[in-house]
Amino acid sequence: MSNTVELYSFAACPFAQRTRMVLAEKAIDHERHEIDLYNRPDNWKEISPTGKVPLLRHKGATIYESTIINQYLDESFPERPLMPHTALGRAQARIWMDHCDHRFLGTMHNLMRQRDHAEKLPDARDKATAALKELETRGMENRGDGPYWFGSQPTLVDFQYLPFFERMPVYEALCDFQWPAECMKLKDWFAAMCELDSVSATLRPVDAHIEQQQRLNERIAAARRGAA
Repeated sequence: MSNTVELYSFAACPFAQRTRMVLAEKAIDHERHEIDLYNRPDNWKEISPTGKVPLLRHKGATIYESTIINQYLDESFPERPLMPHTALGRAQARIWMDHCDHRFLGTMHNLMRQRDHAEKLPDARDKATAALKELETRGMENRGDGPYWFGSQPTLVDFQYLPFFERMPVYEALCDFQWPAECMKLKDWFAAMCELDSVSATLRPVDAHIEQQQRLNERIAAARRGAA
């Protein structure tokens, strides 16, 4: 049984980016296998039960879903912890991680879905604006004088949201969505996060994100034509 940490990742995937950042922030030695999700290896289904990335292999076990992987890494490698020290703090952190995946991302994905529907896009933009304002008021209320979600040190919550704020220029370019001017705490948070070495090493140019979105759109359109 190998103790080597192996990560299966895809550079353009925001969920895999979460785990790459956590591995770097915790300084965990690991092997990284880059998987091109547009040209998957023949044995990929044998490796990944869901066919997705990220996927982690460690001590003979296979772990998937970025939120679960990151909590596993934080518990298995307790040096440089990335969760609050109290039970209540950890519960609050999990609430906001769940909020990211089950509320915030749904709102932003809907914004992208409506980009070519002129009659629905204004409402989608309004809902996305409301989602950011909620993070500005409720999400940032525990940070005190620190730059991060829970104060002076980054936690898993910060890495949970970061990839989707990095992609904000995509929403601006394709959906004419503007970061709300009153969300200054979020802007300060994002700037502080981008200064971390663990984050800056994963950032990609805006053009790369837009190109990735266009490739995804083409795949979705092809799948719909095939289904028809």
